[in-house]
Amino acid sequence: MENGQNWNQWIRENSDPKDAHTKLEALDDITVLDLSSKSYAGCYCSSMLAEFGAEVIRIEPPEGDFIRTCTPYGMLHKGEGLNYLTEGRNKSHITLNLREPEGREILKALVAQADILIETFLPGVMDEWGIGYEQLKEINPRLIFASITANGQFGPLSRSRMPDYDNIAQARSGIQAATGEVMPDGSTVDDCPWAVPTKAGPWIGWAQPATFMATGILAALHWREVSGEGQALDVSTHEAYAKFDDNCPVWYHGAGAVAKQFGSLDKGAWLYCFSPTKDGAVFLGGLRLEMWQAFADMMGVWDEWGAADWKDLTIFTEEEMQLKWSPLVFAETQKYTNQELVNMSIEYGKSGRLAPIAPVVAPVCTPLETMEDQNWLDRGLFTPVQDPVYGEVVVAQAQHKMTETPIRTKWVCRPVGYDNAHIYLKYFGYGPSRLDELKKANLV
Repeated sequence: MENGQNWNQWIRENSDPKDAHTKLEALDDITVLDLSSKSYAGCYCSSMLAEFGAEVIRIEPPEGDFIRTCTPYGMLHKGEGLNYLTEGRNKSHITLNLREPEGREILKALVAQADILIETFLPGVMDEWGIGYEQLKEINPRLIFASITANGQFGPLSRSRMPDYDNIAQARSGIQAATGEVMPDGSTVDDCPWAVPTKAGPWIGWAQPATFMATGILAALHWREVSGEGQALDVSTHEAYAKFDDNCPVWYHGAGAVAKQFGSLDKGAWLYCFSPTKDGAVFLGGLRLEMWQAFADMMGVWDEWGAADWKDLTIFTEEEMQLKWSPLVFAETQKYTNQELVNMSIEYGKSGRLAPIAPVVAPVCTPLETMEDQNWLDRGLFTPVQDPVYGEVVVAQAQHKMTETPIRTKWVCRPVGYDNAHIYLKYFGYGPSRLDELKKANLV
């Protein structure tokens, strides 16, 4: 390390997000056209590229994209839904009516100067409009054409008219069927209305395939450097989210077992669950027999539970054993607060019977507790952005800490068509009078 610095000092000095604006951007020579329509996945994907410095031109219909209206309780900030405020960052926003032939001709002229095009229309729509991959690669053979759709570009469901919604991806993935509380044998939803599949809170069914696509785009950019050729990329949101189904496909294929609802427990591990406390809940982890024993000892039930006689952790992962032991565990943790349990685990690791072994205890944080967490504040995750249009806005940022080409949030969002004058002048030389003509013709 330089000047006798330790690693912690060196890496902070060289990758602190506060200094990101002084360094180069990895994709600053890349131009992206984001045509995504009614899709958070497309917005999320282009946001990742924009954070790395790509010039992302978000192309919306003249009335703006539906995704701008998605927001909790209908809340708007200066006219924008809160969901779009998180995914409009670093992008130029223009309008263009692709349903009109002249609008599609303008797009073709943009494609000739672009590197990447992201689209989320139903399969075949772009092709029917004469702006599909086959047509556009004639204009720009180096174009990377990235399609994110519900069911992919081919397959029996590829032409389904069902929209691409996050919760449909969750529902079709096979994952959500195994979420929710355990349904007691012989019971029905009428008896236990709470024992139903549970959706993931955030739009993970859109964010995850978007991340896959961003990774694929970066790989395609590398291949283009090697071969000089662009290519078409196809990511299905349903397919991508199903990839998160962990060990379930292997378990079914090898043993014929179908995962079912198991609450916050985990069939592959014990101790591994969320557990109630006096003031909330904690995560408990003990993936080794000694850690499970340490939990029993920490709770003062070593003798009562016969922990000294436990020989193998495997038996505790079985469903009937977890259903037997989890109420006993919950009863113990409910005697303490979150912080008391965290402190108990730390102290046990110092002086307990099995020290330095200790169970893992982590509080389940509220959003406010997370935003006030000193570690995230220190690492710049919730640093407010001073946006020239929307004022001071807090959006999660700076996920990548990089020493040479760090990501950054330069602005939060833009209103519909905010950058029309700049982009149309830059790429076409269109001045105010020409833009006014296009607007009167409902093309921008």
